[in-house]
Amino acid sequence: KAVPQPQDSEVSLVTDAFTHFKHLLLPITDRNPYLSEGTRQAAATTAALAKNYGADITVVVIDEKQKEELPEHGTQLSSIRWHLSQGGFKEFKLLERLGEGSKATAIIAKVADDLNLDLVVMSMEAIRSKQVDANLLVELIPCPVLFLPL
Repeated sequence: KAVPQPQDSEVSLVTDAFTHFKHLLLPITDRNPYLSEGTRQAAATTAALAKNYGADITVVVIDEKQKEELPEHGTQLSSIRWHLSQGGFKEFKLLERLGEGSKATAIIAKVADDLNLDLVVMSMEAIRSKQVDANLLVELIPCPVLFLPL
């Protein structure tokens, strides 16, 4: 019984895809001003990966409502900064996609494509709450996606 062995170049490509992260995306879709458990876990994981690989982090805060309709938006941004700083990140890029009329899935895919990201890290909370369509996201997105269980 013959078993095909992957060529060294194939193994190298796969290894590179999962070990050379230079730019990570942390999408935040929950409205909890202090961040839900899943979002806190995603922030900690993103910070750990970025620190390990010397990568940059971009956070995109996504909500259907405009900033003016989100009274605790400032608190949420402070929480994001605090959680990433706990992982050693004081500097990161912050994007806000508020009240744009697009679904979170489309926004995440567009940001990942526009910024040429290497990995998207998010909690399964966004999937379970139906804020993000995982099947559609993995079809649209040009990089790996890491879904963290709760």
